[in-house]
Amino acid sequence: MVKEKRDNKTEKAILEAAFKVFTEKGFAASRMDDIAREAKINRALLHYYFRSKDKMFDLIFAQRITEFLSGIAQQMFSEKDLKEKISGIVEHEINMLSTLPHLPIFIFQELAQNPERIIVHAKNAGAHPGALLKKFSAQVKTEVKKGTIRNVEPSQLLMSIMAMAIYPFIARPIIKVMLQLDDVQFNRLMKKRKEDVTEFIFNSLRP
Repeated sequence: MVKEKRDNKTEKAILEAAFKVFTEKGFAASRMDDIAREAKINRALLHYYFRSKDKMFDLIFAQRITEFLSGIAQQMFSEKDLKEKISGIVEHEINMLSTLPHLPIFIFQELAQNPERIIVHAKNAGAHPGALLKKFSAQVKTEVKKGTIRNVEPSQLLMSIMAMAIYPFIARPIIKVMLQLDDVQFNRLMKKRKEDVTEFIFNSLRP
């Protein structure tokens, strides 16, 4: 039992180290030695857990994108009204990226090389893009017909929501320099941004 617990802890430490190295250097430039050094273990122990960086990357990518997409799916398929749903999506994205600020770059680097992978992982997370957009579009069109919001293209609205929530984390280094922020101040700004983005979207939807 003790050995299993120790092994799980070591594996988790390796995957966290690999995630950091892959994000900072990119998959192609990352070496097993870099990951072992970051995890503070020797290379032999690293190979005991993972034979190649490909297996580590695949496992990390699947875990991270599934976490991200499953949260969005939970919001999209909920019975919340449109405004509650938008607020939930914004909160989910900013909360998760505040914990994992390098996640967008990590995901985008891989998807730029192999965009079809997102479909596979999205299906596994119960978040097929087509199903998500269909659900969201139907709800937006219903609200437009009722006159509660202005006429808006659902796909454009969804892109705006995601862009406003995700972009600050992609541009994090630039924003920190331009606004003279340290990590604590940046996180505080992102916490406030959840309210600001939601309010901005709501105001833009007024009929």
